[in-house]
Amino acid sequence: MDDRGTDELISAEAQAALCVPETPAYVYSEAVLRSTASHASSVASNAGCKLLYTLKPCGLAGVLDVLSPYVDGFGTSSIFEARLAGGVASTHQSIHCYSPAFSHDELADVLATADYVSLNSFSQLELAATLGHGTASIGLRVNPEMGFAADERYDPCRPYSKLGVPLSDFLGLIDSSMHAQIVEGIHIHSNCESEDLGQLEATVEILEGPLSKLEHISWVNLGGGYYLSPEVDVRPLERATKFLSERFGVTVFIEPGTGLVQQAGMLITEVLDVFESDGKSVAVIDTTTSHMPEVFEYEFAPSVAGPSEGGRVATILAGRSCLAGDVFGEYSFREPVHVGERVAIMDAGSYSQSRAAPFNGIPTPSSYILRDDGSFELSASYEYRDFALRNGMAAVASA
Repeated sequence: MDDRGTDELISAEAQAALCVPETPAYVYSEAVLRSTASHASSVASNAGCKLLYTLKPCGLAGVLDVLSPYVDGFGTSSIFEARLAGGVASTHQSIHCYSPAFSHDELADVLATADYVSLNSFSQLELAATLGHGTASIGLRVNPEMGFAADERYDPCRPYSKLGVPLSDFLGLIDSSMHAQIVEGIHIHSNCESEDLGQLEATVEILEGPLSKLEHISWVNLGGGYYLSPEVDVRPLERATKFLSERFGVTVFIEPGTGLVQQAGMLITEVLDVFESDGKSVAVIDTTTSHMPEVFEYEFAPSVAGPSEGGRVATILAGRSCLAGDVFGEYSFREPVHVGERVAIMDAGSYSQSRAAPFNGIPTPSSYILRDDGSFELSASYEYRDFALRNGMAAVASA
């Protein structure tokens, strides 16, 4: 499906999502998930690499079920995520796990749960060797010291980065390590939300030194941070995979997250109140930026869809929490927004559901899958007992 077809599909699904049984609600379109994952799967297959979905942006079981037929496995960052992925993965799919640091007990559990475990440092490698890694294939994350992300907060290769062994130190450390023989893989991740796979190719080209030092190298995980959408030139990925597989005989993994789910997810809200403030119309909706944290962090206005968007009536959409800056943005509507009107906040599929918090006691939204037949399937909900348990009132939560 080309960009125009994808945009038309997303627009149609947004209108259908407005009919979700309750608000606020995260709605994930099965059709958009399938379209995006199918294309990414074709890209990976043509490039000769294996496609993973990393759970960080959204670990919702209903979403994982939809994506599962299109991926070769799942990327995780903790024992909880690894167990969650294990509940969805089929026997031919692999579970991968990486974290900047594991505790002794968690690493023991991860080594018993995941098929591939990437460690962040040589001290963590020593811990894994002490524990005994069983059947898990061990890798090391390398910081290629070649960052491309414009925002330093999201740059894995930022100065003094905590993510991976610096490439400039790797060769000396691997020579002196007593446990280099158990390292079978290299893990890199050097970008964030990029459409330039040439940057990935440039990163791969400098890995020849570390890969040549490892006797038992069998895989390379190229991480995520890249979109694989139809408009992206994927030839650099194909060249990078060919270089790695032909030069070193390794299996290559790529693990997008945001690129598979961002456009498939919408936050459906309802207007609770409308009033004038300093000459501008303000509509308070039944959600909050705590349910889509990157809106507040990045200070950007996400696009919206609704029955009357796209006009000359300017309206500020504000969240219902007590935080003064809980504002989604100023939008133009064809007609004045009214109480009870529903609005779809777009591109809410990544880092919204997974990071939502019940600030002010405002419940986090329920999560639904919008099925291909137009029905809604409840995937997760948040009730008072969840809030009570979170705040230590176990007796109330169990009542």
